[in-house]
Amino acid sequence: MTIRTVFPTATGSIEIGDGLPTHLIAEIGLNHNGSEELARDMIRQAAIAGATFVKFQKRSPADLATADFLDAPFEKCPAMGRTQREVRERLELPLSTYKRLREYAESLGLVFFASAFDLPSLDFLLHAGVQIIKIASHCFTHGPLLQRIAELNLPVIASIGGTTIEEREKSLDILHDNPLVLLHCVSSYPTPDTMATLDTIAHMRERYGVPVGFSSHEVGIDLSVASSLLGACMIERHFTLNRAMIGLDQPISLEPPEFAEMALKVRRLKAARGIAQGLHEAEKAAKYAYHVAVCSSELIPAGTVIKPEMLVCKQPLADPKCFFTGLELDVVVGQVAKIDLAADSAIPRDAVEKKP
Repeated sequence: MTIRTVFPTATGSIEIGDGLPTHLIAEIGLNHNGSEELARDMIRQAAIAGATFVKFQKRSPADLATADFLDAPFEKCPAMGRTQREVRERLELPLSTYKRLREYAESLGLVFFASAFDLPSLDFLLHAGVQIIKIASHCFTHGPLLQRIAELNLPVIASIGGTTIEEREKSLDILHDNPLVLLHCVSSYPTPDTMATLDTIAHMRERYGVPVGFSSHEVGIDLSVASSLLGACMIERHFTLNRAMIGLDQPISLEPPEFAEMALKVRRLKAARGIAQGLHEAEKAAKYAYHVAVCSSELIPAGTVIKPEMLVCKQPLADPKCFFTGLELDVVVGQVAKIDLAADSAIPRDAVEKKP
């Protein structure tokens, strides 16, 4: 069964799923560090590197977390603030900026979308003209958010990191009518190879009947590239211009040359997939030169009944429509030469006939 879904774009729609190109998502997320200029540069570099989608993140900190949680000491990125509230508020972009960034991304042929982490952020993104909503792993158990997304029948890309099978089933029951792509994801940063469990991609596709991609936090690009061979319809990677920049996700992000290398390898592997259906036209030259034909081992006069000891198999075959292949030696044995057959030469098909 072919499994696909259709998402809206600025110019129409895009189909995602079986047999189609693997789409690459550059997750800019919060790596813009609150700068519209940096965000624009990252969008441009993502387009150059081969991304087809760019993703941002939107939070309303006070609606997302308790005050105690927001105001507790936060040591992950001290250069950006002492608490989560300081860091989160510093990184949020205004509505006008989101609109400009979306328009800029679309002008480059990219699909712009974003993660909504809470209900006010979902409304914010809809006002910004965002047509596809990302559900981050730790929002896949946010029942009220999922319910609202389901009510609006919004197209969804959802990561499932850190969720149990039972939680996934409940969440998917809510989203069962939405255009949907699931992303296999492991919420460990960075993700060790032994936790990547890439076979989950095919398992989820079969279990849930929707296209499945891979949201990866690995070191390097090898697992991401491999996921494309295992059926990933999308690959999402954090994206930065420089991992040495301050920021929450810079250390686990790909820089433009790495993202471009991933894109090149994924597309090369896509071109290499498929099931051989017989002889390729490009194989004929080698086949005709190096496969063997049935040849005479001695002069065979016209009228002679051909015996096994008169035959040998040698290169070249030339055209199998004109000459017998090495698999047809038994076909030639017992036939009668219609003309003199020179020694050490391929026997033409029309030069022999069945014995009367």
